[in-house]
Amino acid sequence: MSTLIFLKIFSVCLLGAISPGPSMVVVINNAIFKNRYHGILTSLGHGIGIGVYALFAVLGIALIIKTNETVFNGMRVISIIFLIYLGIKSIVGRKNLDFDKKDLNGKATSFFQGLSISLLNPKIFIWFLAIYSQFMSIDNDIIFNTCLILTASIVDAFWYITLTFLVTSKGALEFIKDKSVLLQQLMGGVFILIGTVLLIQIYI
Repeated sequence: MSTLIFLKIFSVCLLGAISPGPSMVVVINNAIFKNRYHGILTSLGHGIGIGVYALFAVLGIALIIKTNETVFNGMRVISIIFLIYLGIKSIVGRKNLDFDKKDLNGKATSFFQGLSISLLNPKIFIWFLAIYSQFMSIDNDIIFNTCLILTASIVDAFWYITLTFLVTSKGALEFIKDKSVLLQQLMGGVFILIGTVLLIQIYI
């Protein structure tokens, strides 16, 4: 894997991770209303869940490439269009995220809360189908595909662990609260831009 390809994969994984949504709320709530350690556990669980979806996407894409290239190209277009839709929805349907809902339920550990919030979000799978289909080829070896999966998992966990340290520092949470709508709009615009570029690349 070349450095340029790795940087591309790293960048799109980071963009997906920093997009505001339910996962961010869960991590922040556990970090603030429990403690920093619980925020880290939630982040690790979420990263593993992301890795599972990345694995499914890589295996699914690899299988489709081997069996039917036409279906593969159709899947790419559909998943990219859905990505653009998510971007439009983030801009049009923007709302303030609720960071004040305390969840101190002891039935589930912080780790499994992070794992479940990622696994119960099928949009993550669509994201990986749209993005990773651009890097997949019948010539890819197992090392390359493993790097795709591990990069997604590690980048996601690293981002949320970083976020945990940020929100447990003084004044950082208020900034995120105040700018949550703006962040959603910006990420929506990024999703639309990425989707549009990917569509253009397919048909050029």
